[in-house]
Amino acid sequence: MRHNNHRFLILLLALGIGLPGARAQEPANPDPYANETPAQPQPVAVHDTSVNPFIMPQGGKEIGDPFPSYWDGVWHLYTLSADLRQVYHLTSTDLVKWSEHAPAMVGRGIATGTVVRHDGKYYLFYTDAGPQTICLVVSDNPWRFDFNKSRLVAKADNKVYQLHKKKFRDCYVFFNEAEKRWWMLVEATSDDKVAVALFTSQDLLTWTQRDPIFKDGSRAHASCPQVFEHDGRWYLTLLDANTWVYESASLHGPWENAGFYHSTHFTAASRHADDGKRRLCWGFFTRRNTPERKIKPEYGGPMGVGRELVFDAAGKLGVRPLPELVAAIRAPAHNAALFDCARTLRGTWEIDAGKQEFRCMGENGGALLLDLPGENPDYYFEAEIVLTAADSRADLLVRTSGTFDRGYRIALDAGADEIVIRQAKTGGTFNKEDYPLAKGQTVKVQVFVCDNLMEVFFDDHSSLSTRVFDRSGHRVAIEITGGRATIRNPLLHYFKQEN
Repeated sequence: MRHNNHRFLILLLALGIGLPGARAQEPANPDPYANETPAQPQPVAVHDTSVNPFIMPQGGKEIGDPFPSYWDGVWHLYTLSADLRQVYHLTSTDLVKWSEHAPAMVGRGIATGTVVRHDGKYYLFYTDAGPQTICLVVSDNPWRFDFNKSRLVAKADNKVYQLHKKKFRDCYVFFNEAEKRWWMLVEATSDDKVAVALFTSQDLLTWTQRDPIFKDGSRAHASCPQVFEHDGRWYLTLLDANTWVYESASLHGPWENAGFYHSTHFTAASRHADDGKRRLCWGFFTRRNTPERKIKPEYGGPMGVGRELVFDAAGKLGVRPLPELVAAIRAPAHNAALFDCARTLRGTWEIDAGKQEFRCMGENGGALLLDLPGENPDYYFEAEIVLTAADSRADLLVRTSGTFDRGYRIALDAGADEIVIRQAKTGGTFNKEDYPLAKGQTVKVQVFVCDNLMEVFFDDHSSLSTRVFDRSGHRVAIEITGGRATIRNPLLHYFKQEN
């Protein structure tokens, strides 16, 4: 569901959701899959993320919260529709090409949940957005769930869990191996604090209420909670503007705040699935104002680049773009010959195609333009940047012109210890984070910019995301301020180019 303070009000107004008894008075929802067999259906569309990294479902409808699963070598990406009337369903075996199937469920007021498999059955748990209760549909296949067969499995008791703050939603279900029973986590309110409620079950059908595993009076939300274990520690991920992670030695807490690992511009990415080796997550671009354009806050948006959860040497949780997608992008097809179009604008540069390096040799920095022959503003760019001075800065300009009067600056600022996306001309800030940069440190930068969306990843661990609307420029430039620098292994891959 929505993960900003105005989220629930917007949904109520948009959908006319209100009283708990309203559903019973509505006509039955027809089953759109009545004539289908349980066999895997033919896809309604195929999305190649090496052609366009940002997925929009068939018909251009925006998505809501994703809740992925993994079975038998296939990644299943279930995600809400922004109007809460469908559960979209995409699958992939290579994490590059995604088959979009007919919606897995069609109904009304369908908010965030979980799909689990057990003894040959598939269980779709979801939030009934009107009364804020948890419902379940059981199916013999992962392709269709009959909304009309929904059953109530959990609700706020108004004692331990109070409903008056309209928080009983975003259920996550998993099997607790230590206790040999199923656990359900739910965003809730307890003792007037944001909480993660706990319910347990032996059969996935009957659930027993337990005390919350998490309470925090300083949070506004604990949306889309999920837990996982790593190296003997438990991690609780949840949404409250940013995507936060808490750590504990026990599933029951106490939990220690370990910071956020997604920006405020990218939301609903606290849910992840694992194949026994790694964990992957997806999210969407929330609607919010930018320096370019005022945007009415609404739920839903295009899906962002898939991410793999990673830990750095200090144990801090971060994300990197899916390695399979990056490998597909790095293949020779649709990649530009950057060393043939590099042109010095200011300062002294050495352009070394043999070593795959651009070297800025002047103490005061300089500027280098990649005067791309194609005029495609949709591309992926990556490079490793090394700054040699402690207070220097590297600006990577994308969708720019030869005079830098358009497009966007991605700044690595060693003096300010931050990473930033700004407008190239006016300097308006889209997104930024603290990011300590040591002298001589190599920073890998990966930029996905396509249509009106941009995501930038740093060192396979941090990311910035934003909507961008200026498509008038198509070049790339590198501007160094305050010292020397080396740019290694630059690569540019054009999107919107079919194989």
